[in-house]
Amino acid sequence: MGYFDRQSAALFKKDAEGRDLFFIWGNLGRGRVIPTEADGVAVRRYLKYHGICMIVGVVPMVVLAGKPLEPRWYITIGIFISLALAAFLPLVIRTERWEIADERLTYREAMAGRGTVSLWFLTALSALFLAGGLFLLIATDAAWIGVLCTLFAWACFGVLVWLLVMRRRG
Repeated sequence: MGYFDRQSAALFKKDAEGRDLFFIWGNLGRGRVIPTEADGVAVRRYLKYHGICMIVGVVPMVVLAGKPLEPRWYITIGIFISLALAAFLPLVIRTERWEIADERLTYREAMAGRGTVSLWFLTALSALFLAGGLFLLIATDAAWIGVLCTLFAWACFGVLVWLLVMRRRG
């Protein structure tokens, strides 16, 4: 099972009656009962390819975005977010007719798809970004970008460390 399969697998579980449930909004909403096995396979495949397209789409977005905080940057980010949401819409439309389940996805179940290796990698990456933000803040004239980068990287680092601690307890 690959990375994207694990990410999407965290949105599925079986209920007490043995039915397969899909939680399109993760632990923030109720699950939907998957009507057939073919529907479950189609949704898993859709989530996998959506995730791959988002990762692949980030590279051209960054290349085309230009300098941060200029109008072109906002337009490019806006277009990317709009396309990402629009690509998710067919899945929302497909699943909204499915029966609503009584069960909810717990936070621990939602985090099950986050592998330990990927969490450690992202934690190390956020630590590097934190160091980069501090460098910008201290050693360059880009103080406000350094502050924003440092705050964001610190928040990411904190969340990732918390996820690692929760995974170890779990």
